[in-house]
Amino acid sequence: MTRVTPQMMVDLTKTFPQEERELTARDLTVLMRPPYPNLNCKLQCRNLPAPIGLLEYALRFGTPASVQLLLEAGVDVNLGTPRPLTVLTMAQACPDAGRIEKLDALLHAAARADYIETTEHVPPTPLIGLARSKASGIQRYWIARALRAAGGSAHTNNDYELRVVARLLAELRAIDGIMQCLPPAEQEATKATPSNWNGLVAAVLRSEDPAALGQLLMVKKELRLPLDFDATAMLLELSARIADHPVPPPQAAFVRLLLEAEAEMQRPEGGDSPFERALGFENHELVEIFLEAGAKPDLASAPDMVAELMRRQGLPQIPKAPAAKPVPPPHKALTSLDQLCSGIDGLEACPESDLDRLTTDHTAAMESLAKRLHAIANRLAPIVHTLPRR
Repeated sequence: MTRVTPQMMVDLTKTFPQEERELTARDLTVLMRPPYPNLNCKLQCRNLPAPIGLLEYALRFGTPASVQLLLEAGVDVNLGTPRPLTVLTMAQACPDAGRIEKLDALLHAAARADYIETTEHVPPTPLIGLARSKASGIQRYWIARALRAAGGSAHTNNDYELRVVARLLAELRAIDGIMQCLPPAEQEATKATPSNWNGLVAAVLRSEDPAALGQLLMVKKELRLPLDFDATAMLLELSARIADHPVPPPQAAFVRLLLEAEAEMQRPEGGDSPFERALGFENHELVEIFLEAGAKPDLASAPDMVAELMRRQGLPQIPKAPAAKPVPPPHKALTSLDQLCSGIDGLEACPESDLDRLTTDHTAAMESLAKRLHAIANRLAPIVHTLPRR
């Protein structure tokens, strides 16, 4: 069995993050005095309630290089309580940074994934440990994928564990559907931000693969994963990049999926938008896609250009809205006649008692009204004779 040496501990300390090295050096000092223990020894450190193995120490506080150094030195990758693989899957025990790389190193060193833990208060298998942990983002997928490939077990009789592991496996299958649409280099690029989904979303958008985007939108809706992105910004960038080039069917399908993701293609107040960019480049194919999706030609900066683009390509024209009928100016004579007739109707409807109350003081007013009505009647008489009789 390989024993610890002072030089090995010095080299190990150098692999830890800079901010951890001073504390690590103090923790490992006890191992640098004879008699030197073997690599599978345990040490009390960091105010933890119980001693932990050297490999677990590297998993918890070190980098992938720390883990790799111990593996190359001959540490037993399957020894510990709980085992190193279980520790790695517990989010509270192992930081996100370098977690996927540490897992790959353990599995490459023949760490078993098909065991059952017997320690109390520890998940029974690494896969269930991952499902129960608060690990988030794309790292959940990559760790679950590696554990399943290594034979990790999801068996449990606990109802809560059954639910969480079923959810984890559903995520694994769904993300697999997206990954299958991406080239290997883009799949690896998703690991750049392990604790969130940004890398996966960015890879899908870079691919401009409608199958990948369609799968991503489906996973977001059905599993409610935070696979969010700015569909409008992507459509703006894409419409500028397409410019006046032909739009092949896969790219057209990608644009339609961005519209399904609620990308804003046209702004009611005008200004820069995917529709205006397509119109500026006279890209009739993009314009047609936007019109099919509900863009309004009358809101465009140049409605006539929209119609001309469609006419030139022999495509169905979007009918212009019928012009509003002009509202005629007010008919003053008709309005006045209606008011006059209404007044006479009111006078005729007055009871005799009210009419008898009219005195000589009103004679002049009534004579003036009679003369004015007579004059209006004379003016209207020729017009009345020309109107058709009902």
